[in-house]
Amino acid sequence: MNNLALRLLPDNQEPQELVLQQHRLSNSILDIANATSAYVFNDYKYRAQLVNNDDEISNVLFLLNGQEIGINYSPDSGMIAFQDYSFGQRIFLECYGFAQITIIFDDKYGTQHVLDTEFIHILVRKGRQNDSVRRMTEYVYEENAELLNGDRTLPKDISGLKESARKTIESHILLLEQISVAYEENYRYFKMNSRFLTVPKERVDHFEKLQYVSRNTLQYIVQHPEELQQIHHSSGIKIGNFRYQPNKTLITDNEKSYDIYENRVVLGFLLFLLHEIERIQKELSDIISQVPQKLIETDGYVTSSYFIYAKTLEAVKVLLNDVEKLHRKFTSLYYLYAKVLPIKPEKLSSIPRFTALFRAIPQYHQIYDCTIAWFSKGVFTIREEQFMLSFIKISTLYEVYVLTKIIAYFRKVGYTLVDADKILYPSPGRYYENTFCNNRFILKNDSGQITVYYQPVIYNVNRQQISGIGLYRNTSISYPLARDGTSRRGRYYTPDFLIKYEYAGTHIEKYLIADAKFSRLQTVKDREFAELAYKYLFSISPVSSEGQIIGLCIFNGLTELENQNDSLTNIYDFELEHPITPRADVVTLTENLTNNSSLHNALLRNSVGLYVTELPQKPIPLPSLNASENRNSQQVLITTDLQKTDEAPQERIPSSSAEELGAAAGKGVTPSTESHDISSANIIPSGEKNISKKKAKAPIDMSALQLSELKLDKDIETRLLSAGYNTIQDLIPNRLKSDLLSNTILNRKSRREIEARLKQRKILLQ
Repeated sequence: MNNLALRLLPDNQEPQELVLQQHRLSNSILDIANATSAYVFNDYKYRAQLVNNDDEISNVLFLLNGQEIGINYSPDSGMIAFQDYSFGQRIFLECYGFAQITIIFDDKYGTQHVLDTEFIHILVRKGRQNDSVRRMTEYVYEENAELLNGDRTLPKDISGLKESARKTIESHILLLEQISVAYEENYRYFKMNSRFLTVPKERVDHFEKLQYVSRNTLQYIVQHPEELQQIHHSSGIKIGNFRYQPNKTLITDNEKSYDIYENRVVLGFLLFLLHEIERIQKELSDIISQVPQKLIETDGYVTSSYFIYAKTLEAVKVLLNDVEKLHRKFTSLYYLYAKVLPIKPEKLSSIPRFTALFRAIPQYHQIYDCTIAWFSKGVFTIREEQFMLSFIKISTLYEVYVLTKIIAYFRKVGYTLVDADKILYPSPGRYYENTFCNNRFILKNDSGQITVYYQPVIYNVNRQQISGIGLYRNTSISYPLARDGTSRRGRYYTPDFLIKYEYAGTHIEKYLIADAKFSRLQTVKDREFAELAYKYLFSISPVSSEGQIIGLCIFNGLTELENQNDSLTNIYDFELEHPITPRADVVTLTENLTNNSSLHNALLRNSVGLYVTELPQKPIPLPSLNASENRNSQQVLITTDLQKTDEAPQERIPSSSAEELGAAAGKGVTPSTESHDISSANIIPSGEKNISKKKAKAPIDMSALQLSELKLDKDIETRLLSAGYNTIQDLIPNRLKSDLLSNTILNRKSRREIEARLKQRKILLQ
């Protein structure tokens, strides 16, 4: 099987042959560097063929980025015809960045083999999708420091760069610049006034310079008789009848020595930083050399991986330029200091001793403070850049993008990120790997606590003491594989996200399970939802009787060609009067629009934000989008919603009721608050175009009537107000009895009371 290869056959294009190699469980940044020049077009039709196969193989499976693709395999020719029910022959339609093909098959002896291709470049048409992915990458790059380290803002002075400082390359560069300034400002002092010791020094010199006679002097005279010369006076050394004195002898005097511990630290710290800068420089250069940097373009198609890595590469090149400047500066400083301090530098690996000299003299104390600032920061790391460059597959990038959005949303609505850490889950199986970045984020405010888990493990036993997750997998039966319908067995689940809601003063725990798919809404419905619903709504249960699974939220990152808008879709398209629990929504979250802040806040508020209070909050209307882009699609969306609720199709919606459409936000509707759009839309379902239209009566403005004016029971009124119901408009957005029936806060008695109070105000419900 060593020579087996896969030949891709696009329509009207030259075939490409890809080598198949042994499967590896994990991938690294080096895989990108080693990616060949092979590329595929994401919207082309393809066939494939297994070539150089000398053995009989069977049970062939074709996986693209881990997802099985429907095929028809011919053993005689090795031809593979794609018959996938979602993508047809356009199997790369939802691929982006790089793709990897995995072939699984049995040989003639029944042994299973798993082979992979190298990573293949995905070429996509120029357009909105590329811009969307680029903006996703930029958003993650700007926001992901807290995801990796749980850090806060970067201090601007040396004194603040202690254990709480970001251990990133930016903070190291900032500190290096500040240290270089400290050395530059103190250079004149060290040149003129460096501290020194006076030490005795022996040398051979003329006898006239001898000031006192030491033992070494006498020893030198004895050992060097050739230096003796005869003199004609009574002093000197008497030998026989003559007197002698040395011409030269060993003389001892005092000399300045700069070789003290503090000076060795001053010079050694400079040398240490110079070596650190060289290491940083090498790591940044290696990153740049490993990642594709050119935008390959052909026939209107471009390499999509460029848009994933462009922002990171741009930032790394800027950093490398800064580091190269620092290298030149520290090299110059080292040679200047080595000239005024001609001593051997101290080898440093930690904060030096705080001696009396470092304490007493300001210039020495300032250098000592620099050593504390540097070594308190910990080991240098470029985790953020490596993390960004680890996105070989778009699915991982989209997961982190959604994670970043969720955390940013909770912070915007008043929660404080108090902790971000990494839980090392005990491995539940041989294919499991812990996350590279932090995977638990705790946010708090006065009303309670929210914990966001990224890729948590939900075991088949109670492991709440490990992570705080009070859920367990309740059945070993796994969702059957699409290829054969055979049921499997399993012991754990790893959803992309898990959000745990806790409320002050209670022991209640609510859980929302979420997943991220870089796919179209229709693909999520066709391929993903059934399995995800089985796994996360049926096969998982709370450990405690006070725990509750409140729903499933699937985020998807691609819009349909005919509708480029982000939206929220209730997966229950046959929902009757009472809302179905647990909830199941699909949130289309992209960066198609540049000004999407208010829209994304509304989408997240109506999905993950409904449960921040113990009583579920009321969905809010989605903000209007650009009228010129969305007028046509809006009319279709409103029509669809009215068909689902079986309301009178021939009645025109008055302009004053634009906010009432907000109640439909949970059913995939993207309403607009532009009165001229809504009032001019003829809401006619298909098959009833000939029904005459009736002019609607202007309704009472219920948005101006406060809920307190109904004078309800205080307990009910308090519960409604705490859940976000402030006006009568909030309570009955559609003026229907079903508005009250679907409200889980109300019981039968309170519904009757509300209807009676509304009737008194001549507000009749249908």
